[in-house]
Amino acid sequence: MLGFPLPYEGELIYSTIARHGIHSGITSPKELLREVFGNTKLIATTDLHGHLSQVSGLYPTECGLTPQSLLYKHTLFPLYAWFNGENRRRKLAKQLVSDAKSTVHLSTGFAASRVRQPTFLRYCPMCIEEQVAQHGECYWHREWQVAGVDCCPKHGELQTTVVPRTSKMRHMYWPASRKVCPAYQQVTGSRQGLTLQHSIHQLLNMAESRAPSIEQWGSYYKSLACDFGMNKGQHVLYEQIADRVTNFWSQNWLGTHGLAISDSEYCWLRAIFRKHRKAFSYLEHLAVLHAFLGPQLSVQQVLTSVNKARVPKRMFKPLVTPAASELVGVNREKWLNGLKRLGTKGARKFGLAAIYAWLYRNDRDWLLTVNRTYLGRKTHSQSRVDWRQRDLKTVKRFFRVMNGAERELTGSRRSTVWYLNQLSNKSTVEKNLNKLPLCKRFLAVYPESVWECQVRRITAAVASLVSSDEDVKRWVVLRQAGLSDERLTPQAKYLLEEIIGH
Repeated sequence: MLGFPLPYEGELIYSTIARHGIHSGITSPKELLREVFGNTKLIATTDLHGHLSQVSGLYPTECGLTPQSLLYKHTLFPLYAWFNGENRRRKLAKQLVSDAKSTVHLSTGFAASRVRQPTFLRYCPMCIEEQVAQHGECYWHREWQVAGVDCCPKHGELQTTVVPRTSKMRHMYWPASRKVCPAYQQVTGSRQGLTLQHSIHQLLNMAESRAPSIEQWGSYYKSLACDFGMNKGQHVLYEQIADRVTNFWSQNWLGTHGLAISDSEYCWLRAIFRKHRKAFSYLEHLAVLHAFLGPQLSVQQVLTSVNKARVPKRMFKPLVTPAASELVGVNREKWLNGLKRLGTKGARKFGLAAIYAWLYRNDRDWLLTVNRTYLGRKTHSQSRVDWRQRDLKTVKRFFRVMNGAERELTGSRRSTVWYLNQLSNKSTVEKNLNKLPLCKRFLAVYPESVWECQVRRITAAVASLVSSDEDVKRWVVLRQAGLSDERLTPQAKYLLEEIIGH
């Protein structure tokens, strides 16, 4: 595409697309999506923008802007790449580069993370002025949008705009400007913010490389505690670790960013020093690493050390030793008799626990196979939910919503998703529709079709024009209704022609 702007250093792809809309004079969010992606259904994502192969294809080859370079230099993907394991890093990168729907916000742990993300886009007022002076325009820098970073290393604290990171207008790319980024008198950034900004800057500017496994991170943290004498044999002294992390960051700062430390067995700090069964966020990792290694740690050296960490291998004994082969038949018979009478759990509970343990150590394949053969089945299900009562209650709620919206001609299409979004327990209903026959029937009959929505919006637009004594012109009706000739259904087109007369 001729004229598509080159991204500035550290600029989000979201910001580059928004600037293209300004340069081209495009005011419609859908029109901007159609020009850039050829698809009006994509969502404007600030942090982990996908479809990067399409964006890369807008530039000449000579620019060297490959999908991978856009991914690592113009999104926040590097914050998640090094802490989720190598296989997941490659899978997530493939999703963001490809022209397909992605689940990266779920796969990275972003959606369920305890780390509190900024609600609105942020900026540095002095940096905005420098951008305007140097480039004649301003843009969203990716380091401003990182949770935990609340200051610019050169000028001071970041300011919050009125532009939401996740807006109801999901297709809108908001450009940075002096209007949404007004000048403020900045104060010096906090010690914690400056410390974190130093390591975040390193993470975002690291070259693509192999990510350590989750098991290696677990082994590294255990070695780290031992190096600082915070262990007693194989046991990690959690109280000493908690004191060290709290003294470095302060309990108030940790609580503000969703990392409060407690004595609970499920506290994130206790879990990070145990065997890793899940990935942790970049902010949790950096909070621990800075507390142990100081404010000027080298992220590259840490990752190199973690990649070298050795993970103990599981050792399995041979299944049948020559000495035990004579007892195999006897113990098999004893276990099989008990299994037929009592089942697996009953046989282990009433006298055959030792036989089970012996067979597991010496004849495991046979034991697991025969146990599956006699696997007990539940004779009844103990339902804790009265699905009939819930079905009646929910379908009444649906009818109240429908009746309340019946006289309202404006608004989005009352689709199945729209009705579900009116519920406080949307996920429960959506996943259990087979148990809710009345709700299922309602959602099959009453949601609004596309042509019904278009007719309603045209009616609202015409009524508004007539009430204000304005001329009812075709283009005015379409604009107020948010429609276009390309998207009009035959029914809506027929109605519009009947009203306008041509």
